[in-house]
Amino acid sequence: MKAILILSTLSALVSPTFAQEADAKSLATQLAGLQQDGSSFAKVKMDVTSADGAKQSLQFQIKQRRSANTTEVVYQILWPKERMGEAVLLKRSGVEMSGTLLTLPDKVRNLSAAELKGPLLGTSLSCSDVLEDFFSWENQKIVGEETVNRVKCQILESKSGSATVRSWIDTKRVVPLRIEKYLSSGNAFRRIEAVAVNKDDNNRNIPSSMTVQDLQKGTTTSIDGSKLKHGVTYDNSDFTAEGLKNLTPPR
Repeated sequence: MKAILILSTLSALVSPTFAQEADAKSLATQLAGLQQDGSSFAKVKMDVTSADGAKQSLQFQIKQRRSANTTEVVYQILWPKERMGEAVLLKRSGVEMSGTLLTLPDKVRNLSAAELKGPLLGTSLSCSDVLEDFFSWENQKIVGEETVNRVKCQILESKSGSATVRSWIDTKRVVPLRIEKYLSSGNAFRRIEAVAVNKDDNNRNIPSSMTVQDLQKGTTTSIDGSKLKHGVTYDNSDFTAEGLKNLTPPR
């Protein structure tokens, strides 16, 4: 928040637009730092509702390693029993993304660029949702304020090329309560909303449950986290195609 204090002192010397851009950069940098949280392990339940109202429940374990320039994530289905072992490995290095899919009984293949934008193992999340670090994009701007779940939020707009993401940020707890992604046409195609916010094992505020809507397909996925642990130990092999078959939790 040092930049905000400096801007407050020099407010008579700078334009409102410049001050807003600096505030936006400072907020985005703080949010990016919280997302780049090293190695972690989580278990979540996802309830998926399709456009025709059909429902299914899935339990995942998630292995992650996140830094400023790289992201490695493994999603593995634990339940239902008939889908246990399905998994996807997702990687980002800079702006380059890749993915590897394991389907039953034992088929491994690479994901295409189109598939990276598609559903993650049948949920309303896309693979790119998991990988994108839009708080680190160059263009950040505060475009307004709005109340979400009785909390006054600043709306942070992140842009990269034709991609636009807007995040409704609870600035007191430094946590996004709503995220929307937009097509180049200006229409929103994905909406992610926090249902509950709680402290994690590092005493930081995070959404412990949320909903994800695919606004084009009409599907909704409710996500409820039951376990999150940081600072776990992984072997590099955990983030390989062969490692997709390893369902053992980290140490």
